[in-house]
Amino acid sequence: MKGLAVVASAALVAGSAWAGPQSAGPPPVGSPHFAQTPPPAAPPQPAVKPIERQAALPPPKPSTPTDPIIARYSPVYEGCMHKAASTLDMIDCAGRENDRWDARLNRAYQARMTSFNDRQRGALKRAQKAWLLFRDADCAAYEDDDWGTISKIDASQCVLRRTVERAIELEAFPADHGPG
Repeated sequence: MKGLAVVASAALVAGSAWAGPQSAGPPPVGSPHFAQTPPPAAPPQPAVKPIERQAALPPPKPSTPTDPIIARYSPVYEGCMHKAASTLDMIDCAGRENDRWDARLNRAYQARMTSFNDRQRGALKRAQKAWLLFRDADCAAYEDDDWGTISKIDASQCVLRRTVERAIELEAFPADHGPG
């Protein structure tokens, strides 16, 4: 009996026979009992719906900016910027809005100048000249050829913003406080 076990063991090592799943160890590769498990099937993919052509979307509702200066820009400006297709269009939008605010600034300036005495007018005139120099120098710093055409938009936005700020300041500027 002992010899028979050695012969059966040698036959298994040589790969000549395999007794099936009851025996110890896997079947030899290539034998009819060697079962390769197929790779797992990919999960089913959802059917892709074709893109349907939609009617033109309505224009987006104007956003409510959190910046108090930008919140003062006109709806005309927002509509212009929404339609702008190029850098030049955006600069033109900012220029038109700036023209509206510059007219408002000038009305506020003239109203203050007519209500002030000579000393007050002189002080406001000097302040306005200094402000113009500041605005122009500050906003020119936003534009540089190395930064591309976006810098031209940034510079025009700067001029607009500074003009709006100054118009608001002049409108809130103290009117004549009475005889001085």
